Amino acid sequence: MQQIFDKKTWTEKIRKALRRYQKMGWPVIPCDGKKPLLPDWPKRTPPPTDAEIEEWLEKWPDMNIGLVLGPASRIVGIDVDGSLGLERLLEICGGEPPETYMYKTGSEGGLRLLFRLPEGTQKAVKYVEKLAGDHSELALMGEGQQTILPPSRHSSGKLYTWVEGRSPKDLEMTDAPEWMLIRMSGKKSREAKPSEKSEQKQAVDVSDVFERLKRCKKFAQAQGVQQAEGLSEDDWFSWASLFVRAGHGDAALAFSKLSFKHGERSEERIQGLIDKAGASGGPMPRCITFGCTREDVERCFGKANENEEGDITNSPGSFVKDMEKPLPPTDPAYAPYVAALIESTDYAIDERGNLLTFDRKGNPCKIGNCVARPTKEVIRDDGVTQERTFRIEGVLVGGKKLASVDVSATEFKRMGWVAEAWGIGPAIKPGFGAQNLCRDAIQNMGTDVGEHYIYTHMGWRKLSNGKWCFLHAGGSIGADNIAVELERSLEKYRLDKAVEDLKKAAQASLRLLMVAPLEVTIPLMALVYLCALCEALREAGIEPTFVLWLFGGTGTRKTSLGMLFLSHFGNFGTKSPPASFKDTANALERKAFAAKDTLLLIDDFHPQASSYESQKMAQIAQRVLRMFGDRIGRGRLTSSIQFQKEFPPRGMALVTGEDLPNGESSVARFLGVELLQGAIDLKALTKAQNEAPLLSEAMKGYIEWLLPQMNELPEKLHAEFLDKRADFQQKAAHGRSGEAAAWLHISFNMMLKYMQYANVCTDIIADELLDNAEKVFAHLIGDQNALVAQERPADIFIEVLQELFVTNKIRVDKLSTGVVEDVYGMQ
Repeated sequence: MQQIFDKKTWTEKIRKALRRYQKMGWPVIPCDGKKPLLPDWPKRTPPPTDAEIEEWLEKWPDMNIGLVLGPASRIVGIDVDGSLGLERLLEICGGEPPETYMYKTGSEGGLRLLFRLPEGTQKAVKYVEKLAGDHSELALMGEGQQTILPPSRHSSGKLYTWVEGRSPKDLEMTDAPEWMLIRMSGKKSREAKPSEKSEQKQAVDVSDVFERLKRCKKFAQAQGVQQAEGLSEDDWFSWASLFVRAGHGDAALAFSKLSFKHGERSEERIQGLIDKAGASGGPMPRCITFGCTREDVERCFGKANENEEGDITNSPGSFVKDMEKPLPPTDPAYAPYVAALIESTDYAIDERGNLLTFDRKGNPCKIGNCVARPTKEVIRDDGVTQERTFRIEGVLVGGKKLASVDVSATEFKRMGWVAEAWGIGPAIKPGFGAQNLCRDAIQNMGTDVGEHYIYTHMGWRKLSNGKWCFLHAGGSIGADNIAVELERSLEKYRLDKAVEDLKKAAQASLRLLMVAPLEVTIPLMALVYLCALCEALREAGIEPTFVLWLFGGTGTRKTSLGMLFLSHFGNFGTKSPPASFKDTANALERKAFAAKDTLLLIDDFHPQASSYESQKMAQIAQRVLRMFGDRIGRGRLTSSIQFQKEFPPRGMALVTGEDLPNGESSVARFLGVELLQGAIDLKALTKAQNEAPLLSEAMKGYIEWLLPQMNELPEKLHAEFLDKRADFQQKAAHGRSGEAAAWLHISFNMMLKYMQYANVCTDIIADELLDNAEKVFAHLIGDQNALVAQERPADIFIEVLQELFVTNKIRVDKLSTGVVEDVYGMQ
């Protein structure tokens, strides 16, 4: 009788079922009848989330429930259609259906059985046996298919229902039987040999079986004992069972006859084993049955296979079950390669070490005289794009190891890297087909290779787990096992030294304010601590867009002072700044891109003897100011007119030089800080340079202090920035100057809060320093206003006129009021 539910009741029934399957970890999907409603349903492997379930029920309240089958879910099924389908199933199973999940489909005589796909099984494709009569078949359902689950509704109106005693609440799902896996492997099973063989042919076949099985040292020992004195009852039975279940009943009989203990009873027992095993053979005795250890198994197979309970499932019978399958090499050099292909049905390695594939008839075909496998997949991440390379090692035929080589993803596809990396010895058969097969075999051996990330930039990074970390040349602050790879000129940016005494380190940093006048040290200190706020300001949409320009005459020790403040980010010493105006513009662009959330010191902007050199340095200065002032990289095109990746700066820049760049727009993109002769306290400078290693500890402590605040900082800093910008822009001739002062102010304020946290600064001192900083920034704006005025064309013109008047080089005459006759004599 058709079962009818109102829509609300039906939806609730489906919701409860979806929740049950979700808890079981099944990748269920919504279906319209038998039609999946998700476009990518074959790729689903996880169970649905609560949100997905509710979304499905809202869209499709009348939905059925489907289950994705095959390797994706590790579940396969049997579809029994009609009475003949059930008879065929019972015939294969020996009279009783397997003890596993079973339910009725709603159609007449329709049944479904579900099985767990055994660990290690990679292929389970659909297999169908059409039977006589309409709607009569036995289908084995796997990869690329789905099955409708109870309590879904069949087109007949009946519901899919679990068979009593066969539901998930009644028993555990069992592994798919061997006969089922053989049929779903996609290969034709080896035909049984005729029973009418001659005794001579049988002897040849048996000797081949024995010879192949001698790969197993336990069999070689057992064969010797059987010939000499006869095995024990249990050992004899184990080996006889192995031969029978591997499909070699004649070999079982021949092995038994090696001993004087053999008799009619032995033959009866072997015949009984043959009858019981049937066509499928059944599971073969495992290596552990014969006393093999894990090391023994790995020596023979390269890999010890395990089931869910952790038991080793390898069997020596696999050497003889398929006599046409090549035996693997015994050289230990091939062990990891054999292990990687042990479950592959497409590739193998022969005894000499050649890489093989199989033709349509299952015959082995040589691809090449070497094998290779990836050992590491390296992903270099610069925060914008990712580049993949594969670490590949190999073995040449005969067991000669080939050196590891790093291959880019693009090169790997072409396969030309084999000859380039390993020379003339390794050979792949001619033709793109063989190259593609070789590449595919290598990829098949890399399914378990993990991804190894290498970050190629510094600064803040939000990891996949949602946590923040700060990258530097020595690793990461806030996360373990992080690899960072930078170009050589940036390798000194290291913050891996432990903070042994936070207060001492913070005091050393704060004392830098005393090295020179506050008009110089406060902007430098604010700039240093602003670097670590760049990411938060970037997320708030107010990323800093200016350069701090430290200028003064030769001998004022500009570079020494700059290097001292730069030591907050590593052990830089007093020489060799990370960048200078001797670098090319492109090199400076790359360094600014990699130096994310840190300080890039660009040294030595000075007048040149030749006009050409002077013009070249001015162009680089303009490029630096445009990069940092507009946060852009240089746009480039490939030869095919495609846009290349850009490299915008992501940190802050400090420029040192004897001069300032010209141009109104240039002046607006930097804040100038002048260092006068004798302004530096040399004793304080020397002491600070001796304490320089403490500065990186202070910065590390600052970053660790910022870590738990990173998610809240953007909103907080945004509000503070808007407030201070409004104050400073009232004093600024150019809006950019007011913004730069606001960024420095909020950074200096954040630094003072950190100093209070480190117990090196009281509230009173912090307020006094912040007042001084505000005066310094206002003074900087005033100086910048003067520079802007000097660069305005109208002001420059008036200034030139005034100078000409003073030097009596020009005069002013009254215009004539009379009529002037033109050149043609006409009025």
